[in-house]
Amino acid sequence: MYKENGISILFIFSIDDIILMNIIERKDSDMGFFRTDKSFIYLDNCDTCEFYIPQFYFNEKPTFASYNGTDINVLGVFDVSFFDANGKVIESHVLNIPNMIDIHVYESEDRDVLLPSEDSPVPCKVITYHKGAKIMLSTIIEDASNVMNYLSFIIKGKVPKSVPYSKSLEIWRKNIELNSSSLGVPSTILEMLLAVCYRDKNNTNNKFAYVAGDANVSDYDYVMNSIREICENSSTYVAITFEDIDRMITSSLNKTNHKVKEDEAPTEILLKL
Repeated sequence: MYKENGISILFIFSIDDIILMNIIERKDSDMGFFRTDKSFIYLDNCDTCEFYIPQFYFNEKPTFASYNGTDINVLGVFDVSFFDANGKVIESHVLNIPNMIDIHVYESEDRDVLLPSEDSPVPCKVITYHKGAKIMLSTIIEDASNVMNYLSFIIKGKVPKSVPYSKSLEIWRKNIELNSSSLGVPSTILEMLLAVCYRDKNNTNNKFAYVAGDANVSDYDYVMNSIREICENSSTYVAITFEDIDRMITSSLNKTNHKVKEDEAPTEILLKL
């Protein structure tokens, strides 16, 4: 790390650290798809690469992606695929830079993409790179706002499903470390928040942590819920203490009509004493 005009500049740890997880089994464990000259990161060892940035990244507030001239400023956690000269997918991965980065845009299109972890196509901004293309700087600027942005990413339930449950805490810690920051709470609080947001896809009323680790359960058999959705689905008492009272009352009435069992919040128990 060094400082320039009072701004902390941090080199991305290593070129291998950019990729989080391969969905398609790696055929050559020594093959990397990126190279760096210590100033920029380039595409290497494949003919073409596509970055799949979900359209909701551009629509959320705060945004997780925005246009910056000919670049896109984006939170670097999204799906990436690498292709050979015949257009065949070599490997698919998740980009592992949980920080706002500026990527160069040469070719782009809007397309619905069936991502490896999704059951249906996702509207994406598809950014295409060819071998040797300059993708981004090999450095990032430390900024505490990146930590708050990633926190928002989690509590809004927007972490891509391509990120395995067992890696979610590791990525969050990396975001904090990249920005030399701290949320001022023990790691157990971070773990608890993740455990609440990750839900069992077969029954979203239950935390995914209840079934994670079972022999027949994959690291991807979850859905992420926002804090709003968790409050809405938890109980009538919890729902009406959150925002959007009309939606919460409607949801609570539906639960009553369908005789859905509701969780009892600790504060609700105290108020009944």
